[in-house]
Amino acid sequence: MELRVLRYFLAVVDHGSITAASQHVHVAQPSLSRQLRALEQHLGVELFVRNGRALRLGPAGRRFLPIARDLVARADTATATMTALAQGLNVSLGVAANATTIADVIAPFVASRRASMATPRFVAAGADAAYEALGRAEVDIAISTVPPPAGVASVEIAEFPIWAQVAPTDPWAELDEVSLDLLLRRPLILLDGTFGTRRAFDAHVERAGGAFELVAEVSMPEIAQALAAAGDGVAVVTDDPAYGLRALRIAGRDGPLRITLRASWHPTSYAVDAIRDFARALKAFCDAR
Repeated sequence: MELRVLRYFLAVVDHGSITAASQHVHVAQPSLSRQLRALEQHLGVELFVRNGRALRLGPAGRRFLPIARDLVARADTATATMTALAQGLNVSLGVAANATTIADVIAPFVASRRASMATPRFVAAGADAAYEALGRAEVDIAISTVPPPAGVASVEIAEFPIWAQVAPTDPWAELDEVSLDLLLRRPLILLDGTFGTRRAFDAHVERAGGAFELVAEVSMPEIAQALAAAGDGVAVVTDDPAYGLRALRIAGRDGPLRITLRASWHPTSYAVDAIRDFARALKAFCDAR
């Protein structure tokens, strides 16, 4: 199945007829018709319903259309990327990270980036899913708060405190810090296990030999904060306070509870130099903040 023929198929779909498509792709109508027939024979299905000269997509054609668009788009991306590399131009990198990291860290970095840096392509993914996307080569960089798998290169981007956030009417609202042992006596609102924040918190609790009362487990930090603002418990998050919440540092037995944000990539990647430049620039941005 040739990309050229897929482009012919898309041209017919987008322009509505063999006649219009042939003018767009600069191929004679008989040749274009033959190649579409050959594509259908190769696939073993009829893509179009024919009524004289009129063509419309049949059921198989409607199923095939997004696949064809994806294949052509991927081919165009590959060509553009390799051309950019050959010409020494900046490469647009694919970056996987969770939505909070994209919004609070990477997006502000992109907004401040130098003009010569190509705009990244973002994929929202949880702590493990970011590495899975990297493993499938769907992205060039995985940014996560959980340790990277074996065989990848990585650099520490930033460290963030894990906060205990309470409502402004809470008895702890005037404190700056609370011990982990004391925190474990309160009902807690925690993120689910796809978040590095939750895994780091659970690890600290396990090392301390403690236990806690879980009143809510949520998949969005904003929900945890909303529940804390409503007085349902203490939210354990890394996000900046919202809804008037007060953020308290959590003092563990080994120091304040924190998580480390890392950027990881395949050391043999085609764009390893561009990836390293991106990671270094992101780290410098976080350091400056």
